[in-house]
Amino acid sequence: MEQQKNEAFELAAETDSLGPIRGWLTIWAGEVEVERRPDLLARRRAAEHTVRTRDREEPAWRAAREELLAVLDEAREAAG
Repeated sequence: MEQQKNEAFELAAETDSLGPIRGWLTIWAGEVEVERRPDLLARRRAAEHTVRTRDREEPAWRAAREELLAVLDEAREAAG
């Protein structure tokens, strides 16, 4: 996360734009929201486990990947 922050600030300085910093803040706020909410954290952990332990060709792997994206979307939306 620290590296992403540093990259966002470097890119913002290079492009004279706050866009990269806003993007990083959106990601960071989503991560905080996941950690704050036990329901999202449990869903993420279960999906991450499936992604790590299943073959990419399995439907369960693809479903877990979609679940990870859904968790992040929900968290970022809730974080506003």
